[in-house]
Amino acid sequence: MTSADPARRFVLWPRKSAPRRVTEVKVLLWHGYLLSGTGSNLYTANIAKRWRAMGHDVLLLCQDRDAAGFDFVDGAGDFEGSNRSYATSPTGAVRGPGRCRVVRPSIGGMLPVFVYDFYEGFTTKLFVDLSEVELDAYTNANITALVTAIEDFDPDAIITGHEVMGPYIAKQACAATGKSYVAKLHGSGLEYAVRLQDRYLRYATEGLSAAIAVVGGSRYMVEAAGRVVPGWIDKSAVVSPGCDIELFKPSDRSQGRAAKIGYVGKLIVAKGVHHFLAALCRTAPQDLEGVVVGFGGYAEELRRLWDALHGGDRRMVTEIVRRGDGHPLEHLLRFLERRGDDDGFYERAGGIDVEWPGRLEHDALAPVLAGWDVLVVPSIVPEAFGMVAAEAAACAVLPVVPRHSGIGEVGVTLEEHLGRPGLLSFDPADPIEDLARAIDGILSLQPGERAELSAGVAEVARTAWSWERTAERLLQLATEGVPHASR
Repeated sequence: MTSADPARRFVLWPRKSAPRRVTEVKVLLWHGYLLSGTGSNLYTANIAKRWRAMGHDVLLLCQDRDAAGFDFVDGAGDFEGSNRSYATSPTGAVRGPGRCRVVRPSIGGMLPVFVYDFYEGFTTKLFVDLSEVELDAYTNANITALVTAIEDFDPDAIITGHEVMGPYIAKQACAATGKSYVAKLHGSGLEYAVRLQDRYLRYATEGLSAAIAVVGGSRYMVEAAGRVVPGWIDKSAVVSPGCDIELFKPSDRSQGRAAKIGYVGKLIVAKGVHHFLAALCRTAPQDLEGVVVGFGGYAEELRRLWDALHGGDRRMVTEIVRRGDGHPLEHLLRFLERRGDDDGFYERAGGIDVEWPGRLEHDALAPVLAGWDVLVVPSIVPEAFGMVAAEAAACAVLPVVPRHSGIGEVGVTLEEHLGRPGLLSFDPADPIEDLARAIDGILSLQPGERAELSAGVAEVARTAWSWERTAERLLQLATEGVPHASR
């Protein structure tokens, strides 16, 4: 550890015990970010909501300034500046079987992130760009807040997220209070911090090794993290994230309209949205529309790319692709260089309209997604799971995913259930032509056959990927640990 190791500077102080509320289980959940937007945020919000609905008492530590606006949050508040006390105020939420309170640790104005994003009221800085002083200040503040919460709340279960810094924060706080915790892997910490700097590998090793269970959303996620971070694999368990099956559900689709093919997610190069746009231009001639839902640092360039493709501006397309996000979009560049000008690529692009609704939160996204025929997940980088693919399946929308990482496991699960290998997946080594082939394959199905397959994927989502199932399994691991794990 560094000379500024937070554990070495940590000091305990006496606290009064809070009266124990009569409920089934008291759950303390630490999450470093918000309750909407990205995958880990939605994961956190949904499991807290389900625990409350199951009759549990939930205390959630996160940085959401608008937590009082969520219908499952009964009380919201802040830690004071030293993080040695906190207070919450009632939100007026309709009372449920359990209770959920959300409290914001005091961390100052700087929020460390794995990938740049906008957080109102914060200056964001990549974990890999933090100085030791900044990292220690952030870590210390959260350790102090978590100890305060543990001593006041006396939880039966503690759960933390991401590979860093959550597990390390939980390790130090639990060591000081005699508690244990479960760590959830989300993937972004592994890819954008642990793999890149030795200091985060050390923090991840300490944090994961001390957990009573380490949860990954897929076999891939557990195995990938295990190859990088030592010391915990015997305590691992696969618990798939869920989807809101009451919100994401099938709806009637009007007949005789254009087929709708869409994407939902961050608008960054790593998510492969440029491959999706190019693949649309390689589909067989038919009446279809594209939809791109999301936000991110590459949004404007993706819009420019599509405008150039749609308008047949070859020079502008090449310029955008060569510029990329500081590095060329290599696969798309090679694709453009080896194809001729007479194969109908730009002509096909000119006949397709693409909508750009921007960022949609779940309540607004669900009815939009339910109206699509195909969801495409074109990710270039590994994915821990594939929550949006599960949400599409719950809407009876056929998802098409790459054959890699955790997102590929979603595709395999659905294909095996349908008995249709290869129908819902594409070769990531050929992310434009093979993606177009997969889209064409689905759209060429007879209406009755497609409806039967759509019903089949909805059945899988509702039985295997509900948030209730995820919440129950997490709580079991947090209270019992992983059977037969060495201690």
